[in-house]
Amino acid sequence: MNLLHTSARWRLARAATTTALALIVMAPSAARAQTPAPGGSVPSGAQKVMDKEPYATARWLYYVADMKTGEVLLSNRPGEIVFTGSTAKNFTIGSAYAILGPDFRMTTPVYATAPVMNGVVNGNLVLVASGDLALGGRGALQDKFNQSFTATAVDHVYGDIAPNAVKNADDPLAGLTSLATQVASKGVTSIQGDVLVDDRLWQTETGHEGPVPPIFVNDNILDITVTPGVAGATASLAINPTTSAFGVQSNVMTVPGSDAKLSVTADPADPQLLLVAGTIGVDAGPRLTIYRIPDPASWARTLFIEALGRAGVTVAADATRPNQTAALPAAGSYDPQLELASLSSPPLSAIGSMILETSYNTGANTILCLLAVHAGSTSCSDGLTPIRTLIQQAGLTSNDVVLTDGEGAYPASVTPEQMARWLAWTQTQPWGATFKAGQPVLGETGTLASAGQDSPARGKVLAKTGTVAAADPATGRALFNVQSMGGFMQTNDGRWLVFDVSMSGATYSDPLTGLVQATDDVGEVTAQFQQALSH
Repeated sequence: MNLLHTSARWRLARAATTTALALIVMAPSAARAQTPAPGGSVPSGAQKVMDKEPYATARWLYYVADMKTGEVLLSNRPGEIVFTGSTAKNFTIGSAYAILGPDFRMTTPVYATAPVMNGVVNGNLVLVASGDLALGGRGALQDKFNQSFTATAVDHVYGDIAPNAVKNADDPLAGLTSLATQVASKGVTSIQGDVLVDDRLWQTETGHEGPVPPIFVNDNILDITVTPGVAGATASLAINPTTSAFGVQSNVMTVPGSDAKLSVTADPADPQLLLVAGTIGVDAGPRLTIYRIPDPASWARTLFIEALGRAGVTVAADATRPNQTAALPAAGSYDPQLELASLSSPPLSAIGSMILETSYNTGANTILCLLAVHAGSTSCSDGLTPIRTLIQQAGLTSNDVVLTDGEGAYPASVTPEQMARWLAWTQTQPWGATFKAGQPVLGETGTLASAGQDSPARGKVLAKTGTVAAADPATGRALFNVQSMGGFMQTNDGRWLVFDVSMSGATYSDPLTGLVQATDDVGEVTAQFQQALSH
């Protein structure tokens, strides 16, 4: 069960070091003294970090081993279970590569329910969702081999918690435009029935960021750029993509300074009118905020009808009314001869790398749903069964791994040793190099882009980050249940190691201070390990 709610998330962020905080309210662990490291002594630089004041109440758990031989080089509390946060995505993406293959692609077809007669479809047009996370967006159609799947350093999917989030410099409607153009190329000029989205591939469930459906357009997000005016004036708004699906109203006041506090809610009297409220500093420059679409199928339907209109195909039905699921044909009954268009996704390797680099929670849960479908189920939680099977095949102690979804939300947990053993196992598989290459890189890419930029270990640590934290509502103090990194490090002589480093139980004066310091410090400990093991 997911205990996380959007209203409980901190509205804060820092450059790409940590994203998508999974916040829970729970009691802190009792303070524990650090025990000797059976795999070797703690490097002095790492110990200096661990001795900082916030970690007086914390425990450090870590396990570093040679990737090929399994020799344990450093370890402390390696058999104790600890929350994973988003490092659990290593299990999700690795399992998807093993089961579906890194070259797996999703195909989204469009069918007519009646033959095209003199340019007219006297029936419906149906887009059948396939689970494609971009549907032609994120640059997926910008190269002839369809290999791209881009993200920004602080991706727009965190636009409601990260003040420095940036939308992708792409056309999020490129896929729908392609599908509409294909329909028009078949001589279609008019749809006399409705346009429908078949989203029955799996049962849409809800993660802590909203729905996890099989249909995505612009990550099912409306990007809203807020630009300040002169002090005292109402800020201006611009939306992406441009659509009639929603109207926006600015209730944002321009104030002195450079900060912004923004919120987006639907008007209770008109759910298609979004009210953007708050303040923005006159010196803040344009700021991105987002609205997460509550009905992805209806969103995609409206955008597809608009794309058809741009391609010269008229649709009799109202573009902004809800998707009519009850009007869909029986599942699996589509006539192949009435297929009018199709769109192929980038390979799973590109999608998986983007999920790992940005820590895209909804994306990871979507991969879990695809695993369930591959196993013959429409219930996304059934995607955990093949992951569990692989955990056993990899020789892990199954009871030391707790997973409840694809993203790593509470109470996902693992011991450092089991995470490292999973990572080592991935490198014995044909897809291992793809998996390793998709990890964030210290000081360079993804959620580690701004950590360790001046460290000698920069570029030599490839790891998934994880965060689980809670704020005390009475005092404002922050408890970090875990700040973790799990992945690979290369020594200066070229030897590859696997590792998991977790800090659990530190407290900070406020969430923002904790977010910055915990990420930096865990990154520094990992960098110190890399340097010490390189000599």
